[in-house]
Amino acid sequence: MEEIIIYTAGNPDLYPIEYYDADTENYQGVIPKLLNQFSEQSNYKIKYYNKNSKDERAQLAANRQVDIISGCVDSESFEHTEDDSIVVFKTVKNGKPVSYRLFISDAAPESLKSDLQNYFSGVTEEMKTGILVDVKEHTPIKSWQFIQTSLISLSLAVLILLTAVILLVRKYRRKLKKYEQNKETDEITGIGNTDHLVRYYNSLVNDKNRILYSMFCFYVDTDRMERMSSHQETNEFLKYTAVVLQDYTSETDVLARVSDVGFIFLKLSQGQDIDEWVIPALNRIRSFSENNGKAYSCDIAAGVYPLKSDDRDLNEMIFNSWQSAMSAYREKLDYKICSDEMIDHFIEERRLQADINRGFENEEFLLYIQFYVDAHTYKIVGGEALSRWQHPEKGFLTPERFVPLMEREDLISRMDYYSLEKACAFLDRLYKRGIENFFISCNFSRKTFSSADFIDVCKKIIGKHKFARKMLVFEITESTSVRNISQVHKNANALKELGIRILLDDFGEGFTSFFDLHEYPVDGLKLDKNLVDNINTEKGNAILKAMSRIGHELNIAIMAEGIESDEQIAELQKIDCDIIQGFRFHYPIPEWEAQSEILKQKQ
Repeated sequence: MEEIIIYTAGNPDLYPIEYYDADTENYQGVIPKLLNQFSEQSNYKIKYYNKNSKDERAQLAANRQVDIISGCVDSESFEHTEDDSIVVFKTVKNGKPVSYRLFISDAAPESLKSDLQNYFSGVTEEMKTGILVDVKEHTPIKSWQFIQTSLISLSLAVLILLTAVILLVRKYRRKLKKYEQNKETDEITGIGNTDHLVRYYNSLVNDKNRILYSMFCFYVDTDRMERMSSHQETNEFLKYTAVVLQDYTSETDVLARVSDVGFIFLKLSQGQDIDEWVIPALNRIRSFSENNGKAYSCDIAAGVYPLKSDDRDLNEMIFNSWQSAMSAYREKLDYKICSDEMIDHFIEERRLQADINRGFENEEFLLYIQFYVDAHTYKIVGGEALSRWQHPEKGFLTPERFVPLMEREDLISRMDYYSLEKACAFLDRLYKRGIENFFISCNFSRKTFSSADFIDVCKKIIGKHKFARKMLVFEITESTSVRNISQVHKNANALKELGIRILLDDFGEGFTSFFDLHEYPVDGLKLDKNLVDNINTEKGNAILKAMSRIGHELNIAIMAEGIESDEQIAELQKIDCDIIQGFRFHYPIPEWEAQSEILKQKQ
C-alpha cells in the first residue's frame, strides 16, 4: 500500500503532552507517541514540520502547509471548528476540565479524519495514562539543565508573575468583548439585535450624513409560516433571510433583527434606486419555499423611511419604517415608502393608542354578535362574539383599527377577557329569559390562550354568571398550538372539565390541522374561509368533502365561515356541513339587537 506523508504542526511548549526535545531534535510526549503508533498501524507517515522550539502552528495553518495542527488546548482553534477536531487527551487543570486536541486542516486527505477517529476510539484512557507516566519517568534531566534552571528561576519569577497578570487582563478583556458581542447578537439568525443597531447607528449617523441614510424594515409573517410549516422551519427561513440581506450590506450599513417578525436595515442609500436591490432581495427571500420544495409562500414586504435632517429619535424612525412595511404587506405590495401623509396617520394611531385604557374604564368597547345558522334550516343557533369601539371623538371603530394597537401595547389579553365578560353576561341574560340552546364562541389571542393563569382568570369571570356551560365555546386557531404546546394542551383539557366546548378555527389553512385534531379535545371545526371560497373548484370541493367526512367520523361538528353566495351554501349542504356563518345571512349586530332577534325566533 502506498505510503501517505502527513505533515504536522506541533506545539513545542506543551510538556508532557507534546514538546520539542532539543537533544533528540524531535517532538516528544503523549501526542507524538500516539501518532507514531497510528503511523505504524496505517499507511500514513507522520512527519513534524519545521522541527524547532518555535511555535509556528498559526502560520503553518493559515498557509495550509500542514495536514494536522497538534497540541491544541480549548482556547485555540486556528480558525477551525470543533467539527474539524479530534480530542486526544482530557484532564483537569486548576479544578477545570481541559481538552487537548488535533485539528484536521482542509489540506489533509479526506480519509485522514475518519481514520484518526477510528484509531483514537480504540485507545483507552488507561493506555493514555500509561504513556503519560512513561514520558514523565523517562524524560532525562541533565545536571547542567538543573543548574541552569536553578540560576534563572529567580530572575524569571517576576517575569512570570507579570506575564500572568497580563494574560489575566487579556483574558478578562476577551471575555468582556465576547459578552458584549453575545449581548448584541440575535440568537436565531446570528446577526445583530436592537442593541447592535443602536450602537452602530450612534457611531455611523451624524448631522452631516443623516439625510443620505434610509431605514428599511422587512416584515415577515412568521405566524402564518408557522401554521403552514413548523417553528423550526420558520427559524431556518429567518436565517436564510438574514443571509440574503447581508449580501446587500456594506461597511456603512447596519442590519439587525429587532423583533420576531422584523429586520431593520439602516442603509446609506445616497440616491440609489430602491428597485435595484430591494426587489431582487425580496425575490431571493421568497424563493426559500420553492428551493426547499415547499407548497406555501413566504410572505414578506418592506417599508422605507428616508431619514430627515431633523430626525433624532431612533425609535420613531423604526416605527415609521415598520408601519410602512405593515402597510405594504396589507396592500400586497413589495415595498412602500413612508410619506408625510402616512406619518400623520401613524401619529393619529398613536393618539388612539393612548385612549385604549380610557376605553376600557368607560366601557366604550361594545359586544357585537354575528349569528351562526343551521346549514339546512337556516335557523339561528349561535353567534360569534366580536368587539367594536364606540370612540367619543372618532366614532365607530372596527377591530382592525384597534386590535393591532393593543397587540403592540401588550393589552390584547385585557381585550380578550373583557370580551369574555361581555359574552358571559349576554348568555346569562338569555338564560334568565328561558333561552338555553344558543351558544356564543369567543376568540382568544395566542398569548392569552397559552398563558399559565388562563384557566384561573376564565373561572373567575365565568363563575359570576349563570348559564349552561356547554353554550360557551372557545376558539383555538392553529397558530395557538405552535408555541407553548404543553400549556395550551393543559388549558384545553381544563376547559373541557369545566364543560366548555372547543372549536378549532381556520381549519385546513396549514399543515398542523390534523395533528391538532388528535392532540386537542375538539368539539367543532370551523373551515378556513380560503377553502370555502374555492368550494366550487374540483380540488377545493374534494378537500372540504374529505374534511367534513373525517370530522363527522370523529363526532365533531363542521362549521363554515365567510358564506356570501347561494352556490356556496348548496355545495356545503352536499358535503353535510352542520353550521354556517356569513354576510349571506347576517351581519354583525349589537348585543341588544341580537337578543331581540333570538327572543323573536323563540316565539
